[in-house]
Amino acid sequence: MSSQEIHQKFKNDGYYVANNVVENDDIEKILESVSRAYFKHNVNSKFLKNEKPWDDLDFHKEIIEFRENNPNDFSMVYDSCQANIPLTQLISSKKIAGIGSKLLQCKDIDLSVGGNMIRMDTPNDTRNKTAWHQEIAFVRNPGLVLWIPLVEITSDIGPLHILEKSHANGEIIIERNDIQDYKTSRVSKTEIPIEELNKYSEKAIEINKGDALFFDTKLIHKSGDNITRKIRFSCQTRFSDIISEDF
Repeated sequence: MSSQEIHQKFKNDGYYVANNVVENDDIEKILESVSRAYFKHNVNSKFLKNEKPWDDLDFHKEIIEFRENNPNDFSMVYDSCQANIPLTQLISSKKIAGIGSKLLQCKDIDLSVGGNMIRMDTPNDTRNKTAWHQEIAFVRNPGLVLWIPLVEITSDIGPLHILEKSHANGEIIIERNDIQDYKTSRVSKTEIPIEELNKYSEKAIEINKGDALFFDTKLIHKSGDNITRKIRFSCQTRFSDIISEDF
């Protein structure tokens, strides 16, 4: 597929899946960094000497229990991983930046990167699971979101869901009069009116470990439901074109 065809598909659909563009070694470097941060805060872990603990279901079980019993320590683990070098190297790699520049039709040196994040979505989580929203409501700049799974994405671990072609109508301006409840994240509750959501068809995006999902910041999307016994590890960032008039 040519660069122009890739851009046109992204423009029409609001998203683009790039297959086999992420090396497994890069994924494992991020997971190793997360594991080491976790071990710092849980020196009694049974998996300290395991070479690749993230492949063990019992390791996931241990972290989930640690999160429930030690929420402040888990927050420290989570926060400390958000700016690590393996994540920064992956999302700014030549291959990923090249795709981002094709989709936004700009030079890769004109890409702005922000909101780097490693997500650790535990089973049946309601506090941090995102409901229907547009990324533009939070990042303000038009552009695209990059989402990379760090584990195999199956239907029961919760693939990303989108409302097809919902980006085409632009940003939905929402009037907020309610006092914000910070016991849950803002995106855990849908603020977009139901009549707006009903205009579009819902679709779960099929993506495998090694693939990368790029989608428009105006595309309405939400997290899938993780009903497994594993943590859904993923990473994401946002790209904008700093030369564009609306940046």
